[in-house]
Amino acid sequence: MSILNQNISNLINTFKLSKDAQKENGDSTSNFWKNININNYNHITEDNIINFRKNRVLSNHLDDAFKSKNDLQLFKLLKKFDQSFLKKTLPEKNIGNCNKSISILGYWFDYNIIHHLEWFRKVEKYIQNNFFILEIGGGFGSFARIIIKNKNVKYFLVDLPEANLMSNYFLQSHFPKKKIFNFSDYKKFKLEDVIKDYDIFILPPNILEKHNITFNFIINTRSFMEMKKITIQNYFDLIHKQIIDNGFFLNINRYIKSRQNDEIKFTDYPYDDLWNVKISEQAYLQKGIHFLLTQRQNLKGNIGKELLKLKQYNEVKNTNLLNIKRGLINKIKKLSYLILKLILINFFSKKKLNKISEIISNIGESR
Repeated sequence: MSILNQNISNLINTFKLSKDAQKENGDSTSNFWKNININNYNHITEDNIINFRKNRVLSNHLDDAFKSKNDLQLFKLLKKFDQSFLKKTLPEKNIGNCNKSISILGYWFDYNIIHHLEWFRKVEKYIQNNFFILEIGGGFGSFARIIIKNKNVKYFLVDLPEANLMSNYFLQSHFPKKKIFNFSDYKKFKLEDVIKDYDIFILPPNILEKHNITFNFIINTRSFMEMKKITIQNYFDLIHKQIIDNGFFLNINRYIKSRQNDEIKFTDYPYDDLWNVKISEQAYLQKGIHFLLTQRQNLKGNIGKELLKLKQYNEVKNTNLLNIKRGLINKIKKLSYLILKLILINFFSKKKLNKISEIISNIGESR
C-alpha cells in the first residue's frame, strides 16, 4: 500500500470512528446537513476523497466554486487584490481536483477562494504568530489554509465528521510537513499533553468544551445560520468561556435564514455584553450576509448597539416566494447571457484575452 493510500485509509477509519462517537454522544446535526451527508457519504472511497471537489462529489454546499461567474468575471474579481497578496495566498495545488478552478502561472483560484481572500485581507492585521485559532464549521479548510500559510499558529477546526474528512485530506496535502491531530489521535492521547507536538487539530463537536484550552481568535463563517438555536447557544457558551481577554471573534453569517419552520437571525446571536466592534459591514459579494469582527474586553462594549442597528436587515425575509422570484430572474439572466454570447462572441473573446493577459502580466511580474 502506498503512503497516499495508507493515509487515506487512516482518514476513512477516523471518519467512521467519529460517526460512531456521534451516535453515542447524541447527534446535534441539523436536518439540512443530515440530508446532504446521507446522500453524499454512504460509500466513501479513496477516489472520491482525492476528487472531493470534482463536481462537488463530497463538497456539496461547502464549495462556492460552482456558483462561478464566467472566467472573465473571475479574473476581474482577482484584480481587486495586489500581486504580492495573491502570490502569498493563492494555492499552488488544486487539491480535490475542482473542475471549476483556473490555473494561472502555477497558482489556482476559483469563485470559492475569492471570498476567503477578501476575508483574510480584512483580518490579517489582527492575527499574530503563535495565536491559538479556533474555526467552528470550517468546511474543507479553504479559509484555514490561507491563515496557516501566512501565520505560524496552532489551528483548531471543529466540524461534522464529513467536513473533517475533507479538511484532513485538504490541509495535509497542502502542508505535508505540518502535524495534524485528529479524532483517532484524540482516542489515544490526552489533548493538553500533546498540543506542543501538533500544528493543526481537526475534531468533531463537543470535544473542546471538555478541555481548558483558550483561543486568541475564533471564527464562524456561514455555518451558524444552518444550526439549531440550541447548538448556536452552546457554541457561544464555548466562545465566551474559552476566548482570552482581548481575543477576537469573526462572525460571517446571513442576516436571516429560514430553516425547519424557524428563522435564524444574525441579531439574535447570543453575544454577551463584553464585545467591542472592530469591523461591521455587508460581506464581500454577498449582500445577504454580514461580516462582524469583535474583540473581547472586561468592560461593557458596543455590541448591543451594533446588533440593534442590524435589525433593519431582518425585514428582508428569506421566504420561498422570494427564492422563486430570484430563481426566475437568474434563469432570465442566463438566457439573456447565452443570446448575447452568440451575437458578440468575436468581440467578447478579444476583450477577454486582453483582460486575462493584463492580469497574468501583473501576477507574474515579479514571480
